[in-house]
Amino acid sequence: MKNEHSKEANMEERILQEAEKLFLEKGFSMASTTEITKRVGCNQALVHYYFRTKENLFNRIFENKFKRLFIELITIETQGKTFREKLSCMIGIHYDIIRQNSNLVLFLLNELTRCPQRISEIKKIMGDLPVTTLRSLYTDLKEEIARGNIRQIELIDLILNVISMNVFTFLIRPLLANAWNMSDEKMERLTDRRKEEIITTILLSLRP
Repeated sequence: MKNEHSKEANMEERILQEAEKLFLEKGFSMASTTEITKRVGCNQALVHYYFRTKENLFNRIFENKFKRLFIELITIETQGKTFREKLSCMIGIHYDIIRQNSNLVLFLLNELTRCPQRISEIKKIMGDLPVTTLRSLYTDLKEEIARGNIRQIELIDLILNVISMNVFTFLIRPLLANAWNMSDEKMERLTDRRKEEIITTILLSLRP
């Protein structure tokens, strides 16, 4: 019985992995369950058994990505750090997840542009996780402003500053590699530096 459960879990994971690769390569519309099954080496009945539809499969992949991000951010809130320490960790975690899933960034932007209603679907998938994280960050931000430790800034502006700087690094990365003829090693060093530079820039921008 245990072996059967193990085989099922392994097959489900393989379908998820191959589907993610195909979605990133071709986008949601052009990816087909037929091609997914060919890559996995199973039949379409198994994909239907585990996920019912391509839409469910797509949502499952993004559920895993988004939940990982917010769960890691919530973990920071339990570590008793100062606001600046928490913010630094949050920026770093967001940066690292984008780095590990850099192809996902452009794909996600394309999908949300093509199909704006996916935002509502993502909100349903995520439930209260984003609200829980942002509520805590909002409270900390207001307290720091009231104490005079940082300048007046709206939470949405702070979030947009972080997202735009982190995301742009990976959108521009292929162009930089070609324009400056940078080796993989040099590009990795640049990517490492950008993380620290972004954290420093954001923290300095909050000075009163």
